[in-house]
Amino acid sequence: MNDTLKYTRVAMLLHWAAVVLVAALFAIGWTMTDLPKGPARGEMYALHKTIGITVFLLTLLRLGWRVRHRPPALPEAIPGWQRKLAHGVQHLFYLMLVVQPLLGYVSSSFTVHPTQYLGVRLPVWATPDPVLNKLFSGLHEVGAVLLLSLIGLHVLGAVSHLVREGSGLLRRMLPW
Repeated sequence: MNDTLKYTRVAMLLHWAAVVLVAALFAIGWTMTDLPKGPARGEMYALHKTIGITVFLLTLLRLGWRVRHRPPALPEAIPGWQRKLAHGVQHLFYLMLVVQPLLGYVSSSFTVHPTQYLGVRLPVWATPDPVLNKLFSGLHEVGAVLLLSLIGLHVLGAVSHLVREGSGLLRRMLPW
């Protein structure tokens, strides 16, 4: 495949790093809430927060990279409705990968448990408030469902292009 039709190696690395980290966030997120209160649960929450903040920072880096390194254009053979859907899903992905960690951070701000990132305690800008914590936790959960739905659409689109002979679209994000 012509290299001008592929994403840059950095874009590929940031994409696949996000895939791995978001998968870890979902696995940890669904596991941690079922744990009994105690050190193990606290460690899982801390890990979830650290990975979430990392996804947030990587997304900002990714957006910056994308501004300076335009992605390859979609092939002309892609129908207009698929182009619009692909762009819409992509924009929603970026939005959710920024909003979702922020919702988690805001939710945590209304608890007695401080948020740390790589050993650095992040600013506490709110007092504990169970009602607001529950509100933002609920929004964080809704965001997770939306993000999972976007992942499903994205995977469906990738698979549909994979089964079409000669599409080659999927190879744009593969380093080999």
